[in-house]
Amino acid sequence: MGKFTQAVKSHKAIVGIGVLLVVGLVVFVLVWFQPQKLFIDQRVDEAFPSPAKTTTTTSTSPSQAPVTSSVPPTTAAPAGPQTLGAGEFIKLAHPGTGRAAIIQEANGARVLRLEDLNIENGPDLFVILSKSELVKDGDAYAQDYQEIARLKGNQGNQNYDIPQDLDLSSYKTVAIWCKRFNSTFNAAPLAAA
Repeated sequence: MGKFTQAVKSHKAIVGIGVLLVVGLVVFVLVWFQPQKLFIDQRVDEAFPSPAKTTTTTSTSPSQAPVTSSVPPTTAAPAGPQTLGAGEFIKLAHPGTGRAAIIQEANGARVLRLEDLNIENGPDLFVILSKSELVKDGDAYAQDYQEIARLKGNQGNQNYDIPQDLDLSSYKTVAIWCKRFNSTFNAAPLAAA
């Protein structure tokens, strides 16, 4: 009877270790690979960048009624936002659609705008500007790139500020890139407007 009891205890210990290993593996997969994100959409809808506001000044003199004038913030700035480059997203590692555009506002600020974005979600997604031409090879985009920001959501309309000192002339595409697995989900060309 002693050997049987010892065998049962040994079997229970092995089963317990096996259960702990399976639970540990499941937790690792959920944390590292985050497959649940394939079923969870994050929608972000931000307004289009607005043109710079004008300032209103009022002056009065003792002999006349108040005079109101509208003064633009700068005289050399364009009347409103201008699109510097834009293109449609193509599928690379994952399906997706939407449009990317680089917009220069009247005040000189530049914004990367993602419109009607609808891509698969994933772990550790970033918006990058790449010097690569638009190609079907997803590895090409993360070779020579500028990270803009973590992707706010996999669906909707979003704005990302572009650093003022970044020379955009050498960047040819916008890509949605998974940093953790070095995988480019989607890319869009930045064709001149």
